[in-house]
Amino acid sequence: MVRVTLAIVFLIAACAHVSRSSPQQTETPLQAERQPRADTRPLPDIPTLLRDIVKNQQALEDLRRQYTSHLSEEQDKVDSDGKVKSRETKDYDVFYIGDEQALHLLAKDSKPLTGGEKQNEDDKFNKQYDKLKKQQAELAADPKKQAKKQEEDEADLSDFLRAELFTNPRRETFRGHDVIAFDVNGNPDYKPKKRIDSIIQKLSGTMWVDEDAREIVRLEARFTDTVKIGGGLVASLAKGSNFVFEQDKINDEVWLPSYAEVHANGRIVFVRLKQNFIDRFSDYKKFRSGVSLGATTAPN
Repeated sequence: MVRVTLAIVFLIAACAHVSRSSPQQTETPLQAERQPRADTRPLPDIPTLLRDIVKNQQALEDLRRQYTSHLSEEQDKVDSDGKVKSRETKDYDVFYIGDEQALHLLAKDSKPLTGGEKQNEDDKFNKQYDKLKKQQAELAADPKKQAKKQEEDEADLSDFLRAELFTNPRRETFRGHDVIAFDVNGNPDYKPKKRIDSIIQKLSGTMWVDEDAREIVRLEARFTDTVKIGGGLVASLAKGSNFVFEQDKINDEVWLPSYAEVHANGRIVFVRLKQNFIDRFSDYKKFRSGVSLGATTAPN
């Protein structure tokens, strides 16, 4: 869902590690693949398109959970001049359960895990996987929970549609697929009801949607003002912090994450941090029961 995507990106940037380096005009691998199209077909109503995306999530989850992938995560800590002070990399196997990801850590700084550290990560993955599977099974077996979740999603989307303005819709080509692109900016007349609404209202950027698949394929945005948590006492994220999220169409049937990049400048309590994060997803495969994950086996 649109609103959840934005919230997750922010929370990763501001709460998980907060701050990811000051805004930089970095070129992602896909920028050269976005091209405007001369198309006279009428454009869809954007709010209606976004509501269709939410309604399409269950079908998307059913396809997504059939896949595993590899995730390479890169984290840079930088100084005040933007120069990299240190770099950490991690590699994971990724399993999709509903709208969640179960991550199995395989290596740090290109070195495979061994011994006790590997066993601990294997155990952690199995517990996470089992927990998410149980939660998903409970949701699937309870129509009341499903209806409540649907109502909450619709309420969240309604708030998002009121908090943002959608302008300049146009047709473009993205990785060989026809998409609808439009600009997203905070609605200055909207009075936020929740903290996350006030955060989203400070986002400005562009969204690309596959009209046929009813799925977001690219999202880029930046914060137009400083974001504060706990009045700025707990954490803050500086104006200009930005992110990019992209997906690939796999086996010509489902869009799945391919690239995410975050640059942020912020603070946690009294500690000021500047960091860059880049996630690259690759090697998508159809999930098979009994796939070997080192010393572990993927649960059924």
